[in-house]
Amino acid sequence: MKKITTFLGAAALLAATLAPAFAAGNNCGNSTTGPYSNNTCTVNNTSNVSVNNVNDAQIVNTVRTVSNTGGNSASYNTLGGAITTGNASSNVAVSSVANINTTNVTAGFAGGSNSGVNEITGPYSDNDAYINNDYRVNTYNSNTATVNNSVNSTSDSGNNNADYNTGPASVRTGNTALGLLVANHVNDSFTAVSLGGSGSTNNNTVGNSTTGPYSTNDAVVNNTADVNINNVNDLRVDNRVLTDSNSGRNSASYNTLGGDITTGNATSDVSVNTEGNINTTAVSMALGSFTNDGSNDVTGPESNNSSYVNNARNVLIDNWNNKCQSHNADARFGTPGAVPVPCDVNDLGIVNDVDSFVDAGNNNGDYNTGGGIVTAGWTSLVESILSHLNDVLNQVQI
Repeated sequence: MKKITTFLGAAALLAATLAPAFAAGNNCGNSTTGPYSNNTCTVNNTSNVSVNNVNDAQIVNTVRTVSNTGGNSASYNTLGGAITTGNASSNVAVSSVANINTTNVTAGFAGGSNSGVNEITGPYSDNDAYINNDYRVNTYNSNTATVNNSVNSTSDSGNNNADYNTGPASVRTGNTALGLLVANHVNDSFTAVSLGGSGSTNNNTVGNSTTGPYSTNDAVVNNTADVNINNVNDLRVDNRVLTDSNSGRNSASYNTLGGDITTGNATSDVSVNTEGNINTTAVSMALGSFTNDGSNDVTGPESNNSSYVNNARNVLIDNWNNKCQSHNADARFGTPGAVPVPCDVNDLGIVNDVDSFVDAGNNNGDYNTGGGIVTAGWTSLVESILSHLNDVLNQVQI
């Protein structure tokens, strides 16, 4: 994810860090049980984590800037007219950042060791030891965003007139420079879920040891993890940009002793960058990063002994980008103030309408008795339009 310095715009940022863990070990056992007894020992560790990030963003930026040293007149003078303008520069940055979700969930299947043992059980006894670790993580990121940028920027040292003078006329314009940045970064969700962290040394131990004749002994470890992540994003971005960097469009005409025009340089650097619907999901489940031990040791005659270690891992990741599936799509993308209408996927996405003008020409030195001279400066236009949309990265390690 990129970091953007915000000069003018709006931000709606959410961050959540959750770290549930069981800090101490759990031990249960059936030890030295009597004949014909019925003994049960159970350890249940259950953790349910639900994270809902639901965001609406409606951003409207209307910007008009004018930097002007031109538009001057030195006309109808007996002894001539002279115009010299200074430089004109304009730098505009419009940045909109909204609907950014960062969620970190870290959970250890056991903060300490868990032990369930049936030991020295009596004849004809029934002994059960269970350790159940159950984790459920549900993350729902729903982002709905509309961004409307209307930017009109002008840097002008031209449009000067030195006409109808008896004496000589001259126009000297300064340089113009225009810099414009429009940056949009919306609907960006990062979700990281780590269960049973890497390098854990915790142990789950179950077993049946020295069991009595005709006894029934069960020792079970159940590790279950369910992770459901839903990323749902809808956006519409409309960038309307008009720029004009001008040192030309000057006139030195109809002068008796001649007209002379020298224009400055005109440069323009325009960048429109839109990023949206970016989903990054990382799921790590290391259920085997700790030791699971199930054993039957020194069992009695005619006894029935069972030890189970069960690991179940289920991961479901859904990414829906610009499918009219976000929580408020019908209301947000209809006509403002009107009755909500069903969202249409054809209306979603990015529209860039960019017109850039750089001009040191269009100068007139006409109809002068003493001649006309026009020297135009150089022009430079650098324009960059970048759209980064519907970027999905899913990384699952189990």
